[in-house]
Amino acid sequence: MLNNFDKISEDIDLFLENCDSLLILGIGNDIRGDDGLGPYIINQLSLLKESILNNPDPANFKNNLNQNEPNNLDKNEDFFDNVCDINTGNIPLDDGLNSYICELNVDVNESLKKRLNKTFLIDGGSVPENFTGLIKKSNPSHIIIVDASLMNKEAGEINIVNKDNIVDISISTHSMSLAYLIKYLELENEFEILFIGIEPKIMDLSFELSDIVKETSDLLVKLLFSKILNI
Repeated sequence: MLNNFDKISEDIDLFLENCDSLLILGIGNDIRGDDGLGPYIINQLSLLKESILNNPDPANFKNNLNQNEPNNLDKNEDFFDNVCDINTGNIPLDDGLNSYICELNVDVNESLKKRLNKTFLIDGGSVPENFTGLIKKSNPSHIIIVDASLMNKEAGEINIVNKDNIVDISISTHSMSLAYLIKYLELENEFEILFIGIEPKIMDLSFELSDIVKETSDLLVKLLFSKILNI
């Protein structure tokens, strides 16, 4: 499952070269099992980001995490005029990621805060087209889209696809295809776009990810957060 993780990391590094600002869009339906991995990953990244911005002392990360609760926000574009992140989840930080943030040796300086504030995290749910206006307004140089995708691979396997090949990805739960979503986003500006798909195991009615997909999702959260810290 994770034999290609080093390659995934290298591909993301190559994609993020010359990145000025990054937007990560998680897509999926969080009541359909593994289809909720996109929103889950955004939720966890948001908590990690907030923990560093709100409490720059690494010794207090854990206390800060225990006190923070994710915001449930109305998806009204006007309301988000000055908001960097949209995280509609109510999942606390995973225990493994809690340990990860506590062990990070991070110099929380103004440069890091600036990089974090130029990283936008959006939970697009199963209707990411609702957020196209906000994405255009954020005007990132690079966009990473994370979603469950049916690739005929082993459950939990990660695959990276560039925007020119996204038309070949099968995603059954969303009202707009990714290819059309990207075409719509680029009517005015052309973005650097990378798609990260994870093969789901279960897509039935469930509020939880399967164990194998959750393991992969948590590894991807750590990987993406490390890239955010070093952009």
